[in-house]
Amino acid sequence: MQRSIRLLGILTLALLVGCDLTADNPGPIQDDFLDDPGAHNAIVSGIELNLVQGVNMVGFFGSEAAKEYTQGGRIHPIKLPPNPGQLDRDEDLPNNAWNTAHQARWVAEDGIRRLRQTRDDFASSPLGARALLYAGYANRLLGENMCEAVIDESDAQNRAVHLERAEGYFSEAREVAMAADEPALATAAQAGRASVRLFMGDLVGAEQDAAAVPRDFQFQLEFGANPESHRNFIQFISNNNPYRAHSVYETYYEDYYVETGDPRVPWDQNPDVPNAEFEWVPWYFQLKYTDVTSPMNLSSGREMVLIRAEAALAAGSWQEALDLMNSLREGLVSDHDGEPLPLWEADNLEEAWTALKRERGIELWLETRRLGDLWRWVEDNTPGEMEDVSDRIRLCFPVADSELQANPNLSLDHPDPVNPLYTGS
Repeated sequence: MQRSIRLLGILTLALLVGCDLTADNPGPIQDDFLDDPGAHNAIVSGIELNLVQGVNMVGFFGSEAAKEYTQGGRIHPIKLPPNPGQLDRDEDLPNNAWNTAHQARWVAEDGIRRLRQTRDDFASSPLGARALLYAGYANRLLGENMCEAVIDESDAQNRAVHLERAEGYFSEAREVAMAADEPALATAAQAGRASVRLFMGDLVGAEQDAAAVPRDFQFQLEFGANPESHRNFIQFISNNNPYRAHSVYETYYEDYYVETGDPRVPWDQNPDVPNAEFEWVPWYFQLKYTDVTSPMNLSSGREMVLIRAEAALAAGSWQEALDLMNSLREGLVSDHDGEPLPLWEADNLEEAWTALKRERGIELWLETRRLGDLWRWVEDNTPGEMEDVSDRIRLCFPVADSELQANPNLSLDHPDPVNPLYTGS
């Protein structure tokens, strides 16, 4: 734990001095340095950077497992996963998702602890509100994507533990943001809370929160060009500089974009570079993120419309749900011909559920959300069609080997959950 504190201290100082790569390495930073109010802004920036790293790793591996893209080559300069898309515990690289996501949670929660202890104005501080908000998103990242929850060397618990923590942080973030007169942060907290309430099955609470968020609202995670770990990794490893590590080939989004030109799922190809790093995979590169600094939505008012639609479906009101979904498509035009996008049609509840699963995948494409959606729809046995995941061993990240080796409350033979639809061997 003290090692993590020292790392946060070094990161904090680096953020304070900027990107001057000629600066001397200051060595380990005294823990008391982080209690200085002058360091608090950098602490919160450090929390955000750790969230970036967690989202990058979870999104990179999870998007393939969720069939948002197909592996096209290296996911590391010298390594390839032996079993692509399966999230095996014995693969070193997917373990990075577990480790970085948990580091994001711990750094956020420890930063909040420190701010509470050293700021008399924490309950009305914009920095406090932002730290709480990032802690909520870090826990949501874990709750939506990890098979189980492990909190600071605890035994394995239900993944809902992370969602409950996220709900608490979002609720407090909203209160602190309102007291700090930061309405955008307050709205982001309410939107984040709506998303975790949906995942936990609190449809009434989710719908109420979602209805309060304006349609045009966005709260985004910001990326930077340097260091490499701060880049938008989805874009970085698919921009041919030098990586062509994934492709939209053989995903739902390949044919859907060809047919509709929906501007939310754009991809293209380069006749001079027809293949990904694997010569048998056509290189159809995503264009949702066009630069390593392209931001990613953490919450949006458009997602809130889909939460309201899903709540309506769960209540059996499929026509209301269909109208809500189509309200997101109205006003969008095809990248191909400038014509309005076709609206969803349905004659029954099951067809409306299929539309919801597709529309949510389109709206939240490559935002680290799809794997969790697939998992919960399978667990809840909801109606409607979605991606065929019968070839996926699991739809979540298992407890990492590094955790099993270091945690005295877990053993190396800890069982990994299996996707109930899996038909492989």
